[in-house]
Amino acid sequence: MRAWFLPLSFYLEVSKLQKENRLQTIDGESLMSLPLKPLNFAVDTLLSQGLHVLAGSPKVGKSWLALWLSVMVAKGEPVWGMPVKQGTTLYLCLEDSTLRIQNRLFEITEDAPANVHFSTGSDILGKGLEEQLCTFLSEHPDTVLVIIDTYR
Repeated sequence: MRAWFLPLSFYLEVSKLQKENRLQTIDGESLMSLPLKPLNFAVDTLLSQGLHVLAGSPKVGKSWLALWLSVMVAKGEPVWGMPVKQGTTLYLCLEDSTLRIQNRLFEITEDAPANVHFSTGSDILGKGLEEQLCTFLSEHPDTVLVIIDTYR
């Protein structure tokens, strides 16, 4: 595999623009010649790597959807007919009890796999959550989906 690098002048210009609070742009010719990796998807064409926000009115089923997605991806089963990238999932269900998650699991599946993980408590962002997530990800390098319900 060949490594691709942009010229040092590009990085120096980006650094200068950041300091001057100017827009960082790239011209079309440079963009067309830039080798970029395709996105990785947990759910093909639906849920790519990165940050996504699932928002809606209270009690419409967001937590049920999050739980179902975490189980389906861990099992490697299609989501609404779309293939998934099977792997470890982590669902931080921070407003639920272990009993509630267990009851919901019984409602949606007969066999929850060992590679779907749940936690009903965590540190908060800026006060330990990042380290907890990094530790989990280093212990489970095949993790493809992390759901935080709800962000706090």
